[in-house]
Amino acid sequence: MRKVFGLTLLVVTVCAAQDQLVLLSPHWEGIRSEFEAAFKAHYQRTFHRTVQVRWLDVGGTMAILRFIRTSFLATPKGIGVDVFWGGGVDPYGQLQKEGLLQPVRLPPSVMRRLPKTVAGFPLYDPQGHWYGAALSGFGILVNRAIVRLLGMTPPTTWEDLGKPEWFGWMEIPDPRRSGSAHMMCEIILQAYGWRKGWEVLTHLFANAKRVTQGSEEPVTDVSIGEIAAAPCIDFYGWAKIAQVGGDKLQFVYPPRLTVINPDAIAVLKGAPNLRVAKAFLAFVLSDEGQKLWLLPVGAKGGPRHFTLARMSVLPHLYEQLGGQAIVKVNPFRFPVGFRYDSRKGNARIDVLNSLLGAFLIEPHRELQAAWRRWVVSGRASERFHERICRPPVNEEEVMRLSTWWATDRAMAAKLETQWANQGRRRYRF
Repeated sequence: MRKVFGLTLLVVTVCAAQDQLVLLSPHWEGIRSEFEAAFKAHYQRTFHRTVQVRWLDVGGTMAILRFIRTSFLATPKGIGVDVFWGGGVDPYGQLQKEGLLQPVRLPPSVMRRLPKTVAGFPLYDPQGHWYGAALSGFGILVNRAIVRLLGMTPPTTWEDLGKPEWFGWMEIPDPRRSGSAHMMCEIILQAYGWRKGWEVLTHLFANAKRVTQGSEEPVTDVSIGEIAAAPCIDFYGWAKIAQVGGDKLQFVYPPRLTVINPDAIAVLKGAPNLRVAKAFLAFVLSDEGQKLWLLPVGAKGGPRHFTLARMSVLPHLYEQLGGQAIVKVNPFRFPVGFRYDSRKGNARIDVLNSLLGAFLIEPHRELQAAWRRWVVSGRASERFHERICRPPVNEEEVMRLSTWWATDRAMAAKLETQWANQGRRRYRF
């Protein structure tokens, strides 16, 4: 209490937290909010200390990847960030290869419950450079009412969304900005093979009403009936179904044409708060942290305000939580359709994004116009499909380019310009 001009004032002193954690993440507000609150409480109980959690916002997964690389060029020993979390697993393979991740050994109490693989996919790096923090699958979110109204056949495969009847009734996120959208493109290329996969991707982008900046926009547009369907990561679909209702929306995994893969977390080289970062990783992978993915809002041990609806990396929780879990798919029983090659996906992430940008995204209007004129109208010939849908670069060349693409940016930029010119010419008839 203090008197000023005869008035009694209550002076509140705000104490700084004793410890700090700095994160880079493309995760949405709900994940950040729920895990921050739960970790703070856990940290206070476990270490009897307070912690401040700072989230740096630099954009989506690909923007974060560029930020990390650029920042380490300026300060090679560390960039003042502790943890990178989210965005799939391919970016972590890139950063590990470039020596920008700090290997971390987690406590045996965590590791003995964490399987080495899921559906044949590694769940963590054996040296501890990264760990799967949640699991994701990729599929199609469908607005049941719009599909019925239009008299369309509900899609079950990626190819279905490329049929002429879907022109203008679906959307796709920009894989150069969204890690999940990039992963979907990589899955399609590996599931179908390079040549057929590029054809499927061309059909999808040609049918897309627009290429969105973020992964959440198509999901919202499906839910409000702006479009009828969109490819998306499963937890976006489940969260929207939990909000809107399963009678209105449906999420479909294309049979044998998708994979379950980890959404990773890692400590960056030179992390300024290494002890806190290790504690955060251990918390995220603990029962307490993993239940936040599976349980509904308000359930004991569940999130407080946001439905997260993601698959856990801990198999025992699916049986332990039973009907309480809002995620109804057990990824450890998911049928394996094909063997995803993570090394291939890691290596060519930048080259593939440049290719997709030059041939399917930047000339999207030209692609749409050609598609409407020839395919939707039923006038397309075999020659048209060969010209439009053939891969502009063969897979062997892409893998060769990937060996130097991230390091020789001048040469990469020159090739990107050539591709952009080719892309604009490709759809002119």
